[in-house]
Amino acid sequence: MLIGVLLGIAAGALWGLIYIAPLLVPQYNPVLVALGRFISFGIVSLPCLWFLRHELKKFTRADIWEAFKLPFFGNVIFYSMLTICIRMAGAPLAGMFMAVIPVLVAIVSNVRYAKEGRAIPWSRILPPLAVIFAGLVIANWSEFKMIAEASAGGGQTFWIGVGFGIAAVFAWTWFSIYNADWLLEHPHHSTSAWTALQGVTVLPVVLGAFALLAWPIGFMDTSVHFMGPEPVTFLLVALMVGFLCSWVAMLAWNQMSQRLPAALGGQLIVFESVFAVVYALIYRGELPTVTMVVGFIILMAGVLGSLRVFRQPLEEKPAKINIKLDARYAGKKMAVAAVRQRA
Repeated sequence: MLIGVLLGIAAGALWGLIYIAPLLVPQYNPVLVALGRFISFGIVSLPCLWFLRHELKKFTRADIWEAFKLPFFGNVIFYSMLTICIRMAGAPLAGMFMAVIPVLVAIVSNVRYAKEGRAIPWSRILPPLAVIFAGLVIANWSEFKMIAEASAGGGQTFWIGVGFGIAAVFAWTWFSIYNADWLLEHPHHSTSAWTALQGVTVLPVVLGAFALLAWPIGFMDTSVHFMGPEPVTFLLVALMVGFLCSWVAMLAWNQMSQRLPAALGGQLIVFESVFAVVYALIYRGELPTVTMVVGFIILMAGVLGSLRVFRQPLEEKPAKINIKLDARYAGKKMAVAAVRQRA
């Protein structure tokens, strides 16, 4: 379990970099940066198909379809909608939407567990979730004023951004739960091969989208050059986020998803918000506010509480299996003894 948690934290630390990437190339539209990220992810994944070719033989056509569908909606569509939300409604509001995701994932997952008869009692799961949400709100308290100002001055544009933000929340919630379900149901599949397959299957789509949105149509303000005004910088940023924030981070997240239930693993996305704030402060050369420090302390307390809640059911499973095995073994011994007595 500890390894799974550490993998989730590592994925969050790498995903936090995606919020810095648009700042490194401010003259580019964020959606173009997002597409560059996933093109890089697909290109980096291509050579991995050769090295993992024996593992890939285990995948069926249905598996390949899932490998396309999950990252397309959970990564490409999610990140594009999030960047549109940032552009139209502001980064503070997008941060607030991200704060909802870990709580929403845990609630939806537990509702699904209830249908299978393995749900955790709500009296145990809701308190740490409430602490996590409160910590995220307090950590971002100073940005509520910015959200109010944006809503007052943004008009219709602001509310369109809100709509994209809500859609992004549901896209990631869906991806987190179903990607974890698929990995837990297919433990014999390599997470490295699954990650490479996810990168390659979405590559044609993001290449086509890039061709439509970039020069010569000019939807993304790149009419100066096909790669924009600073092509070398853009390519380096795209390669950085494609390799670190997509390939390495997705591999860590997929390995975590094979170790932890979706209700717990999905909560670890909070570390993406934490590291995004830390990186932004370092980039701007600023110190964190008091509310931010207090909020993060509360947040960590909530995460630790949630780990305690989910650790007990995980530890109980082997015990239950052993009890069943002991019962079967005892039954067989009684049957053998009865046969001997008759003989």
